[in-house]
Amino acid sequence: VFLHCVSDIPGGNVPVPPPKFINGRPIVFFRTYVGAALAATQLQLMTAEGLRRVIDSACLKLEDEPRSSDKWTDLLEDIDRAREVLKRF
Repeated sequence: VFLHCVSDIPGGNVPVPPPKFINGRPIVFFRTYVGAALAATQLQLMTAEGLRRVIDSACLKLEDEPRSSDKWTDLLEDIDRAREVLKRF
């Protein structure tokens, strides 16, 4: 189960709860699709190539958004975390 963490507070930086397992099923909270794809990759539900494609797609989606936007802030944090994981592939 993947749950999207959202907030209506500008720049609110609401913490994302850590993942957990309930009855052997993963419960994953994420802020961006890259964060969700990263968790899926770590759980071996997605390939590293799939994660790379999600990163590319997310960046294209925000192409017209100002880099000062909270959306970019969240996305870049998740991309940094994803790149660390991708170094192992």
